Amino acid sequence: MDSQESNYEDVLEMARALLSDNEDPADLWEANDLASRALRMRPADAEAWILKAQILSALDDDTAALAAAEMALRRAPKSSEVHYWRATILADLERYPDALRSIDRAFRCLGEDDDWLVEDLYCEKAMVLEATGRSEEALSTYRRGLSRCPDSQVLAAAIEPVRRDNLRATLKVLPGGLQ
Repeated sequence: MDSQESNYEDVLEMARALLSDNEDPADLWEANDLASRALRMRPADAEAWILKAQILSALDDDTAALAAAEMALRRAPKSSEVHYWRATILADLERYPDALRSIDRAFRCLGEDDDWLVEDLYCEKAMVLEATGRSEEALSTYRRGLSRCPDSQVLAAAIEPVRRDNLRATLKVLPGGLQ
């Protein structure tokens, strides 16, 4: 690996480390600067654009985060990860139909090395469905996710409140009940 390649990877790794701490806004701004530096080195790299989108999202600048995700999408239109991050940002912007289309595209683009993303895709899709009042579809999505990722504690924990709410919705209140 040459020194420029090594420097690029180091800059990305430092930005990721600062993002993962995500508690101090100053760290996020520093991570943003590092991601911008990486993009100056390699403006066509989708990985750097996704990192930039994640950082901007953590900084609550969802409009800029979406722009970065769109730049990543231009560079890697068949990347399930790019479609996933775009969907999460669209959901934050409450653009739910667009988010669902992006999630579905991410599912279609899943490659053999993308197993790590499957649980997150099911979870994100179910949460978007819940946000749009489609709780039965959300419950079904959580169940499909659990069938594909049976050890997922995230999906197992998320399914119970939806199941309970759906059950409550089917119960009828009788007039003249307990008084």
